[in-house]
Amino acid sequence: MILQIVGFKNSGKTTLMQQTIKFLKSHGYTVATIKHHGHQGEDIALQDAQVDHMKHFEAGADQSIVQGTEYQQTVTRAHKQNLTQIIDESVTISCNIILVEGFKNEDFDKVIVYRNQEDLDELSNLSRVRYRYHFQEENALEHYEEWLLDWIKQKD
Repeated sequence: MILQIVGFKNSGKTTLMQQTIKFLKSHGYTVATIKHHGHQGEDIALQDAQVDHMKHFEAGADQSIVQGTEYQQTVTRAHKQNLTQIIDESVTISCNIILVEGFKNEDFDKVIVYRNQEDLDELSNLSRVRYRYHFQEENALEHYEEWLLDWIKQKD
């Protein structure tokens, strides 16, 4: 089950992602997330090159994995991929739901997060919009969480 949370910069996407993750975890779901780094011309910042697995990566490894007691971290060289490729090639855990922040033009069910009517009008033209979220509306989070549980039941 895949759900995208999309909107324009500073609309509240990351905040809604955090709230959604906490809500789903409180209901016993296993969650994976994918974030689109939408800053044109910039790449993501990698961990400090002084840690051993990053030394491996900086030396030319195509993938470097470090395993700790509770966490595993992977860094992979990958040219820009579409969302389906990322899901197929990079989500390595069994999960109930994959939450995606961004990737507006991909074709999965979407929650649009908007600040004003102009944003709402433009975002409503995207494919598979299932919910419209404006954080300033009264009881917005409560209504969204009710919708989310219904959406999950329909998908199961």
